[in-house]
Amino acid sequence: MLNTHPVADAVQTPVGIWTGLMHHDDQTDSFTLSFALDGTIALRTPRSVGTGVWSADQPGRFSYELTEIFTPAAGHSGRVQIHVEAHLEGAVYRGVGTVRVYTADGVLVHTTTSAACAGDRHAGGQADWHALVSLAAPIRGRTLYPGDEGFEEACSGWLLTVEHRPAAVVVAADADDVAAAVRFAAEAGRPVAVQSTGHGKSVPADGAVFIATGQLRELSVDPRAGTARIGAGLRWGEVLTAAAAHGLAPLCGSSGQVGVMGYLTGGGLPLTGRTYGFAADYVRSLDIVTADGRLRTVSPTQEPDLFWAVRGGKSNFGVVVAAEIELLPLRTIYGGELYYPGEDSRRAAHVLGSYLAWAKGQPEEMSSSVTLLRFPDVPQLPVEFRGRSFVQVRVVYMGDEQQAARLVEPLRALGPEKDTCRAMPYTQITEIYQDPKNPVMTHLRSALLHELDDEAVQELVSLIDPSTPGGPFPGIELRHLGGALNRPPGRPHAVSTQGAAFHLWMRMPAPAGQADATRKAADEVLERLRRWDTGAMLPGFLFDHDSAPEQVRRAYTEADYQRLAALKAKYDPNQLFRINHNIPPFSL
Repeated sequence: MLNTHPVADAVQTPVGIWTGLMHHDDQTDSFTLSFALDGTIALRTPRSVGTGVWSADQPGRFSYELTEIFTPAAGHSGRVQIHVEAHLEGAVYRGVGTVRVYTADGVLVHTTTSAACAGDRHAGGQADWHALVSLAAPIRGRTLYPGDEGFEEACSGWLLTVEHRPAAVVVAADADDVAAAVRFAAEAGRPVAVQSTGHGKSVPADGAVFIATGQLRELSVDPRAGTARIGAGLRWGEVLTAAAAHGLAPLCGSSGQVGVMGYLTGGGLPLTGRTYGFAADYVRSLDIVTADGRLRTVSPTQEPDLFWAVRGGKSNFGVVVAAEIELLPLRTIYGGELYYPGEDSRRAAHVLGSYLAWAKGQPEEMSSSVTLLRFPDVPQLPVEFRGRSFVQVRVVYMGDEQQAARLVEPLRALGPEKDTCRAMPYTQITEIYQDPKNPVMTHLRSALLHELDDEAVQELVSLIDPSTPGGPFPGIELRHLGGALNRPPGRPHAVSTQGAAFHLWMRMPAPAGQADATRKAADEVLERLRRWDTGAMLPGFLFDHDSAPEQVRRAYTEADYQRLAALKAKYDPNQLFRINHNIPPFSL
């Protein structure tokens, strides 16, 4: 370790980040070294990482020793012990060292006593990756640190209003990588954040070990069993296509771009929810890496409490790396959109009120929603939408086409400007909602609502009244619940509508620099609808400050929340998984 020598003087000591070359045994290796004030040293090369210590006996002279470990990407294993005596020449250091090469089981196989090295000071201070460098040693995939090529891309996502600044990103190649990253984070005292496709990120992962599971792309369909096994990197569009080849279908949501695992662990609200219930009902088993670094398979018969908790508890209990789900023999549906002009508030109120009355009398085979939209008058939009307001009804019917057309007829009688309702292959179900495929700057909020009366209709319609100046311009969707969604599932889980009639989902555009104003506007919308708010929420729709603990509690019944918190205390007592809509651990 360091002597009492004044190491803070960077001209006199090697403190800082160095890049250079080592020559030994007719070969040349490039390296990056980070020397810290505390006397520690960290190494990175294209094929290895290392840690060690350094000391200075007099100004301009120092020595260091480190253990270099080959990463899986090197193609072989083993370790190297290096000792170097060096001196400074301004912003350059030169040294001579001894290199000892050992096999993975510790057998010395080679020694070099005259290795020569030289480095250039790249920056002052220690590297961002200094304390985390050994993370790369067991990882088959990629380990990235701030400033590395691909780092920003790896931790970016669909929702641009949330920015991640993790300490390191592990682009996992397999479940073993995930387990190694979790174990490392636990030893380093850093939280774990996980992202599969980035569609549902809600909490900044600052300082975390960020595990990207997008490369876990296992996908197989068993048509005889009617099941699919799905890796954490898959999106629903891919599963739809694979299942359709066998006349089968998964219970997906409104977007084929959404990642499977985030959707399932949030419960999964399918477009056919009134008919079949939550997608979590159809999960047979999950493979999950828990806070102790173990890979577990959980199911109704294997650790059933954890199986219950993960379906609804999101990432509070570990990193889900794969799932087995049931598929349904669905080939076709009847569905589509009906657009109604919303500029005339009286007509808009008539359409909305008529929809609410219509929805109340529909069979469980009919799932539907109504969306109120107000578009700004900007050139980026198609001419037919600029400055206009709409009431938009979407339907999905599971049954006979002729019966579906009869059920939809009252909506057609209201005179839609556009009507796309028709029979279609199930694989096109995610096209009904036309969710954005590219990343968006949007503020998201949600709530569960009671039945809506005439006063609620007037309040909602006022939000898209074009005579009201300014913005932001909300998009408010009301998804009709009930039916199978309100019945106990066959495989119990932690998700419930808590008896609500509608799910409210609000998208508020958030231009750069206007985040606070957008959040305030969203709060005002929810406050205006407070009379019809049940006070509950769905765990798959917790974003922005709905991720705060007091809001998270609203996503569960009190009994379920206490059970989840007790299981959190059992499986993650140290809150390793807290970069999420967090459920703090406590014992009953």
